[in-house]
Amino acid sequence: MQTIFNKGFTVYKNKDNKIVIAAPHSGPALETVTSRDDNSETVASLCWRNLNGTLIISNVSRKRLYGVDFNRDIPSFKTSLKGYKMFIEGEDVKKTLDYKKKYAWVAKDESDYENRLRIYQNFWAEVSKGDIIILIHRAFNRIKAVPSIIDIVTFKDKGIKKSIMKEVVHDLNVKYYDFLRKIENDYKDSIYFETKRSVLNILRTYKTFNLNKIGYSFSENVKKDIKKINEYADKIALRRLRNNFTPQYFLEAVRNALRYIPSPVITVENVFDGELALGPKRKLFPHTGKTIIEVEPSYFMNFWHPHITAKIIEDVIVRVGNNSY
Repeated sequence: MQTIFNKGFTVYKNKDNKIVIAAPHSGPALETVTSRDDNSETVASLCWRNLNGTLIISNVSRKRLYGVDFNRDIPSFKTSLKGYKMFIEGEDVKKTLDYKKKYAWVAKDESDYENRLRIYQNFWAEVSKGDIIILIHRAFNRIKAVPSIIDIVTFKDKGIKKSIMKEVVHDLNVKYYDFLRKIENDYKDSIYFETKRSVLNILRTYKTFNLNKIGYSFSENVKKDIKKINEYADKIALRRLRNNFTPQYFLEAVRNALRYIPSPVITVENVFDGELALGPKRKLFPHTGKTIIEVEPSYFMNFWHPHITAKIIEDVIVRVGNNSY
């Protein structure tokens, strides 16, 4: 095994078999506990251990002030300077959120900009060496994602044909049916407690649960949850929530909806479609003869069942790869 410690990321190599498994958001969680893809590096390392190839692990924060978000696009120098000022002041939440959806970092000056650009370019240069590239992330255990427990992104047919991936995922849902049914109650419990954590975080930050008075990203996430609640909860829970929108009735409605939600399944672009994966889009596409997949396991799977998560991803690679490894 060869280990290469680069600025911003680490590369582990076993065999030159053109399989690259990368965790772009595995850096430290600065300021907020959710600012990294929890245990994505664990799952990625288990896949790499079994399949050999190359493992690439980010070790910088995705927070724009402190590091680089490899999943976003390159800002211009002027844009990064404006972004730095905007993030330091922290007054316009909507603008900072829009910036985070587009750009990978902010910069204090030209030297800072060049340093982060070099880290970004070097990371994707290593990833792009693969013929089979698997990008591993983490999805929140939120009701808005159900029934998906692992979502696979094909980059809208550009990384691999979606029809092929749907066939693979169908077979995997059959293969892992017993396992998915066995963990159903635990998975639904994890959704409830993650939702409760999110509610408590909103109350801590804003001292209210009024969607018109909390931050834009928070309110948008709650609205997505409500959409799923409306789909699955019974009439009594929905009426209580409509008549009295409080944290208590919201969590009660989540618990109620979870009773009727189907068993968890592996999905293809059910929650994520790669729209915000601007880094991979810029650095990996268009390509010749490569297979590029993004995998979004739930935090529940990454933390509680990393070995099974890795095995599922390995099964995907075996089905879509050339079996040369």
